[in-house]
Amino acid sequence: MENPPNIAFIHKVASDLTGKTTVQGRTHSFRCLKEGDEVHFWYLGRGKRRYNKIDQVLIHSDHSSIQCQYFGVCGGCSGQHIPYEEQFQYKTKQLAEQYKDTWEVETELIPAQNSYKYRNRMDFAIFPGKSGLRESGNFRKIVDVETCLIQSEWADREWKLIRSYISLHPEIPLNRKSEEGFLKYVTIRYSFSTDDSMLIFTIDKALEGCDAEKELEAWILANSSAKNIIFCYNPRQSEVSAFGSFRVARGNSSYEETILDTRLQVPFDSFFQPNPNQFESILHEIQKWILEWKADNLIDLFCGGGFFSILFGKYFQKIVGYEVNKASIAAAKEIVGNLYPKIESSFESIDLFQKKFIPQFLESLESKQLDPKKTLLILDPPRNGAGSFMLDWIENSNIKYIAYVSCNPKGQWDEIMNHLGKNYSPIKVLITDPYPQTPHLESLVILERKKTVIDFKF
Repeated sequence: MENPPNIAFIHKVASDLTGKTTVQGRTHSFRCLKEGDEVHFWYLGRGKRRYNKIDQVLIHSDHSSIQCQYFGVCGGCSGQHIPYEEQFQYKTKQLAEQYKDTWEVETELIPAQNSYKYRNRMDFAIFPGKSGLRESGNFRKIVDVETCLIQSEWADREWKLIRSYISLHPEIPLNRKSEEGFLKYVTIRYSFSTDDSMLIFTIDKALEGCDAEKELEAWILANSSAKNIIFCYNPRQSEVSAFGSFRVARGNSSYEETILDTRLQVPFDSFFQPNPNQFESILHEIQKWILEWKADNLIDLFCGGGFFSILFGKYFQKIVGYEVNKASIAAAKEIVGNLYPKIESSFESIDLFQKKFIPQFLESLESKQLDPKKTLLILDPPRNGAGSFMLDWIENSNIKYIAYVSCNPKGQWDEIMNHLGKNYSPIKVLITDPYPQTPHLESLVILERKKTVIDFKF
C-alpha cells in the first residue's frame, strides 16, 4: 500500500459484538475486538464495495475469556473475547431500552444456561487437506477445525474420529475445481434431551455408490456410535448440506427430540432449534398466554413442519398453517392429523412473500370461516422477516392477539414500529439467548390489538 494505514482505537462494543471506531467521521466495525484495542487498517474500494483491509491489530484489553484456538479466524463464534455476562448485556441492552421507552414494556431477559457445548447440530465442510468450518468473511475458505467447543461432547468425539479418517484418505474430499473425490459435508445432530444421535454425509450425486463411498460407509458403521446414519446426495455444484435424495445406513431417517414433554421425530433434512433447552422459555410463555386467552382457532404462519401446531394444537378447535415448503407441509399434515384426529386442521403450501399468491392465501383463510376475535396468530418468519404483504394483512386484520417469534429481534422491532405497531401494542417482550458467543438471539413479542382500532373482516 502506498499510503500509511489508518490507526484507530475501539471505543465501544455494538449489539452485534463488533468493536466500533470512528476515523474521519466514518464509523468502522471490526470483529473480535473491544474497547481499548488498536487496529491499523486501510479502507479500500468505493460505495457499496468499500471495505476495510487490516494491516495489524494490537490487543490492549483483556481477552482471557477466549477458549477456542480458532477464534478470530473461524466464522462461527464472534464473542469469546467478551465474558458471557457482558456479551448478553451488549446484545440485549438497546432492545430492552427501546421497548421500555416506546411502549413502556419491561423486557424479560433470559441469559444462556450454558455458554458452551449447547448446539445440537453442526455442519462441517469437507475440502482437500482441510475439513471444518467456513472462514470469517470468506465462504470459499475453510478453517481446519479439529474440535468445536459449542457442540456436544458426543459430537466433538465423533467429529475427531471422522476427521482423522478423512485425513488419511485424500480420495474422499470433493475437490470443487478438479471434481475429484465425493464427500462435501458431514452433519452431526445430537439431542441433549433423548441422547439420540445422527450422522449425515452429503455426497456428490454423480458419484453415488462409488467404491470409496462404500469403504467410508463400512468404516463408519464399524467405528461410529451414532444411532442413525444417513448418506444423502445432491448436485456437485450445490453447497447445501443434509439435503437431497438419501438412503439410511443405520437406524432411521429422523432422530428424536423432546420439548415441552412432547417427543418429536426430526427428519434428517429439516430445521430444528439448535438449542431447544434455551428456547423453551419462549414456548412456556406462549403456552401461558394460550391458557389465559382460551382462543378457539390457531393460525400458524410460516409454520414449517408444524412445530407450534404440534406443541399447542390440543388447545384449539381449528388449526390453520401456511408455509412455502411442500415437504414441510406434508409432514405437518401427517403429524398434526395423527396427534389430534378430532381437531379440524389444514396446512397449505403458499409462498407468503410473493404478491401474486396473496389472493390465494386470503381466499384460503376466508374459506376456513375463523372468527378473528377468537383466533390466535403465531408468527414465526425466517430471519428476513414476515414481508410487507403479510404485515399489511396482519396490521389490518381483526385478530386480537399475536405471538410473534423471531430469530432477528432487531428486524422484529422494525416490523412492529413500521407496520404492526399502528394497530397493535406489545404487552409482553421476552428475549432469550440460545446462541452464546454469537450476536444472535431469539425473542417473543406478545401483541394485543388496540381497542381504538376500527375492525374489518378478514
